[in-house]
Amino acid sequence: MTDPVPFRPFTYLAANAERWPEGPAIYELGEIVTFGEFFDRVGSLAVELRAVGVGPGDVVGVLLGSTWQYVALEIAVPALGAVILPLSPSLGAYELESALKRSSSAVVVTDFEGTELVETAAKRLGSVRVVEVGEVASSGAHARASAVEPHPTRPDDVVQIAMTSGTTGLPKLASLSAELKQLTFEGFTGRLGIEVGDRVLPLSPVSQGVGEMCLYALRVGACLVMAHERRFSADRGLELAEESRATVIGVVPTMIRRMLQSSAFDPAGLESVRVTAVAGAPMPPDLAESWERRTGSRVCGFFGAMDIGQLAVASPEDPQEKRWHTVGRPHVRAEVMICDPDGRSLDRGEVGEICMKGPLVQSRYWNERYGPFAEDGWAHFGDVGFIDDDGFVHVSGRMKDIIIRGGENINPYELEAVLVEHPDVSDVCVVGVRDPDLGERVAACVVGLPGHEVNLESLREFLKMRGIARHKWVERLVLIDQLPLGGTGKILRRELRDRVERVLSEEERASGGGDADAS
Repeated sequence: MTDPVPFRPFTYLAANAERWPEGPAIYELGEIVTFGEFFDRVGSLAVELRAVGVGPGDVVGVLLGSTWQYVALEIAVPALGAVILPLSPSLGAYELESALKRSSSAVVVTDFEGTELVETAAKRLGSVRVVEVGEVASSGAHARASAVEPHPTRPDDVVQIAMTSGTTGLPKLASLSAELKQLTFEGFTGRLGIEVGDRVLPLSPVSQGVGEMCLYALRVGACLVMAHERRFSADRGLELAEESRATVIGVVPTMIRRMLQSSAFDPAGLESVRVTAVAGAPMPPDLAESWERRTGSRVCGFFGAMDIGQLAVASPEDPQEKRWHTVGRPHVRAEVMICDPDGRSLDRGEVGEICMKGPLVQSRYWNERYGPFAEDGWAHFGDVGFIDDDGFVHVSGRMKDIIIRGGENINPYELEAVLVEHPDVSDVCVVGVRDPDLGERVAACVVGLPGHEVNLESLREFLKMRGIARHKWVERLVLIDQLPLGGTGKILRRELRDRVERVLSEEERASGGGDADAS
């Protein structure tokens, strides 16, 4: 019996194909691909990539949706000693061209939906070959798959380039080593208790974030359920979870809220889902409680960043209150510090910036001489939080999202957790908008419930009734049809902030430059 070799994902697939060749590896569009069949497909793709010149050290961009082909390439590319560059389907032409140029990509694999965009970028660069992925021929595939000798990957070899969210400019390119990926796999699947027989459904795109984390489940012999869609749909997500009998789903908080609000929501259809893995933004405790009480699925948060690494993962065995209010305990190989603005380490229970170092953190960005470390030797997440007396990590929100009004810090996530309970509100995002007097003021972008009317006065009265301090009350209201989401399902706060400031600027011009209400 073949044993998997750490740092080499192809060997995990080979072992699973040998142990249970008829076991389900992929569920997509109502059909099952067994481990034996999937091993053939991965091996065939590796042979095809080698035939077009892909070898050790080459960078292979992959622009695909949540399909079996993407999962296969995540295994086939490093099996050749090459480096995979996942490309989000939501990238624009400029972002795509920049990523391919800065990564020195040799090949990009895509499908018919991405061919035109990729070919345009490749033509401008002149040095990138575009390969359109198609159905893998089955004849002779097993013989070719068995003949693939995986590259002897070492722990410090870079096997993947990960694009950061790029909130302050072009995305950085993080260099993920085989060791980093191995430790992340062990931490994620171990804490969540994923095992043979599980069916894991990532509703976030598999090219990044929580969606990509779910792919590790394949290594332990679980089945991956592919959404196939490039954009999240609450109705389709609920339908797929029921249809596939998913046992674990991977989501961001906004997806949970939208599924709960969907007319298609039926707890009976989710009875197989034992764990809901959540990341991407702080999970409001009331939302976690509502989802868990209505579905029976245990909410488990986890926390990390594309360019720093996985810091903490919750377990379904953790106490309920911890799962609803924290992101779990730190990874066993992570060194964690909470620091004040001067970089001094804080005691348990004290709130500050979350920092990490250790083998879960990349050593340097791709083609750069520096990594995510500050002068103090720690990688700073830019997130605010604390570690409680039981060792669980609490995340309050992003430092850059904190609204500073007249010298007072206001956490927008705190206000959102309250405002979303307003009887007329379906969804909400709170942002700070510039103000010449106070520095910033509090603005709420609100999606109203159908047939309900939302106004600023009722929001302020609601916050008052809930005991929220007056200086935190909403001062600007913009009604929108839906919150804009990025490729991973996160709310695009900067886009909303810009939209609010445009609306306020137009209103000010129309009114002749009048000042806003204050308090």
